[in-house]
Amino acid sequence: MSQVCVGRVEDFADDVRKGVVIDGREVFVFQRGDRFYAFENNCPHRGGPVGEGTLIGRVEAVVNEKREVVMETFSETTINIVCPWHGYEFNIADGVCAADRRIRLRRYRVFEEDGKVYVSE
Repeated sequence: MSQVCVGRVEDFADDVRKGVVIDGREVFVFQRGDRFYAFENNCPHRGGPVGEGTLIGRVEAVVNEKREVVMETFSETTINIVCPWHGYEFNIADGVCAADRRIRLRRYRVFEEDGKVYVSE
């Protein structure tokens, strides 16, 4: 199992994303809040560089008492990354595609040790 140091914790401030190659696969690493995430930088749809995508809250419908949608809002707790090629969205917590739960990004383990960030399979 490969393990790679991708930098120091402070290197990830201001939505910095870092790329690293693990076992021949390009992986992107980023921090959101106090948690780190790492996924293969290959959208399962058409191979787009999903790591270059925008982070947004999942769209949630607000319904009234008649169960009619009155508006939509962005979640502040469920965050997706959007592939810049075709707009596929993936939940950063587990890599699952918002439109089709059978599709997911390959996720990597990320951990901190002595102020450094490491990624492994």
